[in-house]
Amino acid sequence: MATLVLNAVGQKIGGPIGGAIGSLVGQRIDQTIFGGKVREGPRLTELDIQLSSYGSEIPAIFGVMRVAGTVIWATDLIERRTKSGGKGRPSTVNYSYSVSIAVAVSSRPIKSIGRIWAEGNLLRGAGGDLKVDTQFRFHAGHKDQPLDPLIASAEATGQCPAYRGIAYAVFEDLQLADYGNRIPSLTFEIFERATSVPIETIIADASAGAIAGESAERVAGYAMSGSDGRAAIAPLLAVMPTILRPKSGGLELLDWQSPGGATLNIVPVASEGSQRFDRPARALDPAHLVPHALAIRHYEPTRDFQAGIQRVQRNGLGRTSRQVDLPAAVDAASALRLADLQLLQAQRERDSWTAHVAVGEDKMHPGDWVADETGARWRITELEHLRGSIKVTARAWMSGDMLSTLPASPGRNISTPDMPAGETRLVLIDLPVLDTVDPGKPQLAVFAAGTAPGWRRAALSVQQANGLLDTGPTAAPAIMGSALTALPPHTPDLIDSRNLLEIELLHDAMELPVSGLCWLENEILRYGSAVSLGNARYRLTQWQRGCYATEAAIGLHRAGDRFVLLQPETARLIEGIDLVPGMSVAVEALGLGDSAPVTATVELTSSATRPLAPIHGSITRHGDGGLDIAWVRRPRVDLGWRDGVDQPIVEEREQYAVTLSANGQILANRTVYVGTVTISAAELATFDLPPQTAMIAEIRQSGRFAQSGPLTLTVAI
Repeated sequence: MATLVLNAVGQKIGGPIGGAIGSLVGQRIDQTIFGGKVREGPRLTELDIQLSSYGSEIPAIFGVMRVAGTVIWATDLIERRTKSGGKGRPSTVNYSYSVSIAVAVSSRPIKSIGRIWAEGNLLRGAGGDLKVDTQFRFHAGHKDQPLDPLIASAEATGQCPAYRGIAYAVFEDLQLADYGNRIPSLTFEIFERATSVPIETIIADASAGAIAGESAERVAGYAMSGSDGRAAIAPLLAVMPTILRPKSGGLELLDWQSPGGATLNIVPVASEGSQRFDRPARALDPAHLVPHALAIRHYEPTRDFQAGIQRVQRNGLGRTSRQVDLPAAVDAASALRLADLQLLQAQRERDSWTAHVAVGEDKMHPGDWVADETGARWRITELEHLRGSIKVTARAWMSGDMLSTLPASPGRNISTPDMPAGETRLVLIDLPVLDTVDPGKPQLAVFAAGTAPGWRRAALSVQQANGLLDTGPTAAPAIMGSALTALPPHTPDLIDSRNLLEIELLHDAMELPVSGLCWLENEILRYGSAVSLGNARYRLTQWQRGCYATEAAIGLHRAGDRFVLLQPETARLIEGIDLVPGMSVAVEALGLGDSAPVTATVELTSSATRPLAPIHGSITRHGDGGLDIAWVRRPRVDLGWRDGVDQPIVEEREQYAVTLSANGQILANRTVYVGTVTISAAELATFDLPPQTAMIAEIRQSGRFAQSGPLTLTVAI
């Protein structure tokens, strides 16, 4: 049989591995293609499971593929504890974990690593940007590659392997919070080369050069694995329209449509000595032995190398179906073409021709074309040596035009968006009390976002005299940008329906709500209308100015002012340090897309603990010459106008400090507990001021933590 013949050739060429390849060739000719049991090679699912067991096989990658790889080195989980709360609030200890691992991805050198997925979500984008906090390196697998510095530092001297000849990736301090504090399953986009791979390159590599030839068939990528050379290329030979034939002491790869040498004209014999042979005859195998459907499972490049399947069916033949797993990256149209060709060939090879020739026809080989007595061409599939003759079995074979015009669809691709993180933008705001609960301490908030949609968060640190204090990550990305125009001044007592402001957000993916509370370079405002202008630009109108006692910033705006939409979920409050009014606080942030830390600084006024200055002040003269000074209290915590008369007092008690001055000299200080104070004519006389002297009254509300800014009134005495 051909199997035995070609096995002997294989043993001669390459020893046991060559023998295995030779056996494969024989089975390819007399079994695999012609209805025998198919050895389909590695299942596609094997490439989806990340392994770490000792002795696990590492595939050899050709072209572009997505593989899971094998963990070859790892540290124990590294635990970190952070404490939050305190100063009247319950303390909470939070635990986070990280790990450092090395993952082998190919047993032959590669060019680069592209995207990386963790649990199906992108960990590294096509541009090399990391979506998770980690340090990443890869070693290409060359024979002279050096030790990885992290692995070398962890292993004993002289005990660290360089894994030469193996391409692998190293993740240093991979944060596991996004993966349930466990090591995620990783898959890698591997580039052995940027272009598609001829299958003869793969087959020659697997056979150590024992199989040579040229083929028009190519694949985008291939993950070669198996216990020997035979298993490594079995999936290709089971699917591709190719054959193998002996040539010059080796094996030759030919496409079906290749000429494959001249057509042999053999002379059948009727007898040899006393032995008589049957005349040359044609036969047709039973139709039920031919599959009516054939499917090929493959990796679909247009769907991030997810497994796809292409199936063809032809009615009127057998009742069985066949499926082959091809661990290669091919597009849907190519996979459907291959399935169609294999099914057509399975139908055509039902037709066989047998004849006997005399011993000495040593030029015949399985795979050669032969002509029968009518001139029809057949391909030899089996040579059986008998006493004094050779029995030739040949079958009908496809040749010539092998184009398939069947329509193919790769299916819908639902992929993880690959969005770059961009650089971090940081704004530090000394917030007033925006809620109905008195925090009892300063509210220093960090608002952060990135210049690209993929930004998620950044690590925060507060600068202190003895170094940096880590305070954890930022909150959710804030909606931020800058002013394209200057916002003119307007009284805070009336709605500003005249002025407009155009702003530009950090990127197009940010969307501004129709109305909201915002911060514009120290002034807190409410806008009532936001109209999108496209390209992340908006026009804002209908303003309420100077909210939360920020009227001092009205009239100071210019183009380029920072803009932040104030939302509780995007504010990260600074805790763990003593915040004192008047101190300068600097915060650093470092995101995945930052080459250096981003810094923001603010002068702390403690707006959340400082009472608001009184408003609606007035000075009324008495008939006897005395004065009544009155004002209206403002609470720093807005508890709502419940009784329609006044808001509740947030401080321990209502108290005001009143200072009278003239010409730079303090005339009197008063402490009162209501919103009015009376200066009698007799007291005014003691001030001994010249007529028409301007007297200044400053009223400050006293609170639990500080005094408010002044309400200033002036009257001529």
